Amino acid sequence: MRRLFLSIVAAWFAGGWVAGQPARIDVYADQTIGSVSPYMAGACIEDVNHEVYGGIYSQLIFGESFAEPPKAQSPGVSGMWRPIRRGDAMGSFDIDATHPFVGQSSQQISFTAGSGEVGIENQGLNRSGIGLVGGKDYQGHLWVRAKPNATVFVAIESADGQRVYGESRIEVQAGDWRKESFTLTPTTTDPAARFAIKLKQPGSVDVGYVYLEPGEWGRFKGLPLRKDVAEGLIAQGLTVLRYGGSMVNAPEYRWKKMIGLRDRRPPYKGTWYPYSSNGWGIIDFVSFCEAAGFLPVPAFNMDESPRDMADFMEYVNGPADSPWGRRRAQDGHPAPFHLTHIELGNEESIDEHYWERFKPLAEAIWAKDPDVIPVVGDFAYGRKIADPFHFDGAPRIHTLAAHQKILELARQHNREVWFDVHVGTERPREPAGLGGIPSFIDALGRLGPGARYKVVVFELNANRHDLARALSNAYAINELDRLGDRVPIVCSANCLQVDRRNDNGWNQGLLFLNSAKVWPQPPYFVTQMISRSNLPLCVRADVQSPANALDATALISPDHARLHLQVVNLEGRPVEAGIALHGFTFSGANVRVTELAGELRDVNTAQDPERVRSRETRWLAPFRGGAASFTFAPNSFTVLELDPKQ
Repeated sequence: MRRLFLSIVAAWFAGGWVAGQPARIDVYADQTIGSVSPYMAGACIEDVNHEVYGGIYSQLIFGESFAEPPKAQSPGVSGMWRPIRRGDAMGSFDIDATHPFVGQSSQQISFTAGSGEVGIENQGLNRSGIGLVGGKDYQGHLWVRAKPNATVFVAIESADGQRVYGESRIEVQAGDWRKESFTLTPTTTDPAARFAIKLKQPGSVDVGYVYLEPGEWGRFKGLPLRKDVAEGLIAQGLTVLRYGGSMVNAPEYRWKKMIGLRDRRPPYKGTWYPYSSNGWGIIDFVSFCEAAGFLPVPAFNMDESPRDMADFMEYVNGPADSPWGRRRAQDGHPAPFHLTHIELGNEESIDEHYWERFKPLAEAIWAKDPDVIPVVGDFAYGRKIADPFHFDGAPRIHTLAAHQKILELARQHNREVWFDVHVGTERPREPAGLGGIPSFIDALGRLGPGARYKVVVFELNANRHDLARALSNAYAINELDRLGDRVPIVCSANCLQVDRRNDNGWNQGLLFLNSAKVWPQPPYFVTQMISRSNLPLCVRADVQSPANALDATALISPDHARLHLQVVNLEGRPVEAGIALHGFTFSGANVRVTELAGELRDVNTAQDPERVRSRETRWLAPFRGGAASFTFAPNSFTVLELDPKQ
């Protein structure tokens, strides 16, 4: 059989592929088609489906500033909280809007008569339960005021309040708002506990803000981040993280409201949640990326003023003795962040209105730091662009006239500008908008001769997180790799998703989490495999297979010592393919094979978190005379690493 195969391979060198022959992959290692960016393994994090508030943000209280109005079943109690009454204690609850601590309202608790307890309790994100680890410390504080003096108890308890896992007593002196800190150590592990604030004797207090998080043991590098979530993102191999999406389009989304003391940051009406928290925002994102080693790309609302964007650039990149650099130092980061990319808007109509806002923002950014690259928050381009102003010869509803002005602005300032395109990866064979990217890149070149520009994909989007979506991501990244450095960044949405808390619609998290653990979904492994496979050069790889089952991209190291082959099998059957190496001699004894395969609808659940995952094997002594045969599993993404040192 091997002799027959080798004779077929020999025939390939002399002639072409004929239908009915085995599938064939020809790799031409001496024909470079472009350089490949290290930032093809990225993700987009957005506070949709509680990726941040209730997700990576270590704050365990949901509704910490009492912004939610009362529910019908709990009059007088802010919406994410519930009343506590034990024994024959009598009391009352009210929302105080006359002198709130932050935002529009604070919570009043009064114990009027009897014995027992009166208070309020919080069960975390959407009241799904606070996860506690027994024997570990939890640190917190609350802002409270009393008149006269009052004794308050804070506790962590079972969901029904029958078991108290830890409790702390706080003496509140009469007067205005006071910050009271506490530490609680639960006696047992409980994935669905609650936090309580209680009075045990007559008195009255107002509570304005509550914060509770794991101690250093559960946070990432001392930042307000869940350690397990942050480490899960690092293990994914991410090289770039974009913080953006529809959340930035909310009118109140402003960076200056996201800095300083967390408990003083005002809640706001967000795109996805009407009582969004500013407790974790743009600067927290940049700090996380710095600590994790990711390239950060934050997105901004297009209605930020030029003055505010100039102040932002000074805050992140200015010296510590500048006005906003001094403010950054006061906030705990003396050194500049050296931010290099900023996205302006998200999925905007790139028209005259966008241009009128983009120009002053970009100029304000460049005036403070000429090396920062602004990214246009653009739409998807689903059809080929036949000329600079038309798709396939048909007039567009929106022309590329604003793009042309943006390119001319960049040329005049001798600066670079990038354009964000979003691709739908709902179906493995047909990533929506992918086919239009090459012609869009070319059209921009015709529109702005002499301008420096690139196109990036900040969102691979789908309303699914199964293997089918993973294969579509792999197929899209393969093709984008082949476009070379014209596409320097690819990010997949959405970075995170809280299990069973999909109340915003987008069901596409790469890394799932609940109050107790995290686990990857199939697309997570594609990003991980792409990250590990990345090499700086893309070389020609010709693929022929029945029903166009296979898609392949070949990457090579600058010294031509290592070759990686990324292959997607889009068919639900195994495909045997001959692999012929041209201009590359592989002398290694084995090839490392990483494979992701399964049924198209396979997902990982909290109960079965490893149903589908990548598997690593060794392919022993595979190549003879530069040729070999490999069978690609049904519905699979496979990376073959040819490294003689392995």
